Amino acid sequence: MRVFTEKMSAEKLDDRTSERLHRRILEISKIGRTENEGAKRMGYSEAESQAKSKVIEWMADIGMHVRKDGAGNVFGTYKGADDSKVFMAGSHIDTVPDGGHFDGAAGVLTALEIVTLWHEASYRPKYDFEVVIFSDEEGSRFSSGLTGSRAFMGMIEEAELDKYRDPFGQTFDEVIGNIGSNREQFLNAEGPAKQIAMYAEIHIEQAKQLEEKNLPVGIVSGIAGATRTKVTFHGVAGHAGSTPMTERKDALVKASEFISTLPEIAKSVSPTAVATVGKMTVSPGGVNVIPGQVELVVDARDIDEAHQSKLIQAVADHAHDIVKDSDITVDTDLTTRILPIPIDSEIIDSMEASFKRHDLLPIHLPSGAGHDAMSVGTQFPVAMLFVRSIGGISHSPEEFTHIEDLTQAVKVLKDFFENQ
Repeated sequence: MRVFTEKMSAEKLDDRTSERLHRRILEISKIGRTENEGAKRMGYSEAESQAKSKVIEWMADIGMHVRKDGAGNVFGTYKGADDSKVFMAGSHIDTVPDGGHFDGAAGVLTALEIVTLWHEASYRPKYDFEVVIFSDEEGSRFSSGLTGSRAFMGMIEEAELDKYRDPFGQTFDEVIGNIGSNREQFLNAEGPAKQIAMYAEIHIEQAKQLEEKNLPVGIVSGIAGATRTKVTFHGVAGHAGSTPMTERKDALVKASEFISTLPEIAKSVSPTAVATVGKMTVSPGGVNVIPGQVELVVDARDIDEAHQSKLIQAVADHAHDIVKDSDITVDTDLTTRILPIPIDSEIIDSMEASFKRHDLLPIHLPSGAGHDAMSVGTQFPVAMLFVRSIGGISHSPEEFTHIEDLTQAVKVLKDFFENQ
């Protein structure tokens, strides 16, 4: 198994763009790199802040005006011909624990590369162009997701913040204070000062369709809506040796039944529905103690809004059905809901034209994963490109995308903005 740095050393670099993307991805990868060459930059962590600072340096090198908002989002502005509206492109730079080096960072660095090419050519786009780094997209801090972009779009209510606890037991107020902000500033995150004429995001595919078709880039046709439901099973803790099986109230047994049958619930909703449990806390957590409480998070998604609503209810109903006629109780709490976002047909047509001008086949791909474009897309036009991901691997140190494919994506998106 070749590690990340070995793969990067073998990359083909044909021009300034590929050389610059290669160098910058390597520099960002050093921040929060794990022992097995993965990435660990939790949202609102020191590592995420350091990575943002590195990108800010590169923004300043080409004269971009940089600002931050109360949610920690970073915006670098490049002046266009008309400042009445703004183009925007970017992504995030935080990662899942022991993730890869392309998810998120590729979107930020390709957006910055577009501006860098314009700067070198003394070119001004139609509108001011902002490169954005959204905070805590992955949701590893609070088990939420799209935190920065949702704050930017005014989609987070104060009551949601009261529910937040990070893996270290810190409250939202403690975490946001560590980056020099506070609850009021977060809830009043700057938001779009001007109408966003177009937001675009380049992201690795996180699937194998482009690889199977031997294509470097594809057009995203729509983004599935992500939901997260906290499910807590309540039993009674007891001694593992002295408590008879007939008298146990084991929360983990019921939680296990719930998890093992959850896939069938998703399948019953629609062919595109998915549901996953990737995080669970068992209390008290002793090897010789019967679990008295189990808290888990269900990540459930669908590309259709009606199906998404049905899926949310089905997850909650399933949890209550599991504990029916038992001594275990359960609470369910929908902590996050992002509606599915379709991409406008005219935007897709415009993107297809950019593909054709670069002799690329404009294949369409749906996105099952959530992205910051979903938040912006609730009010403004959005576009997305997927870039081939080797083996379809994501959220893993094995995640890899060839630099030449990212370079193709830069060319297409640059052309797209120049022809708006």
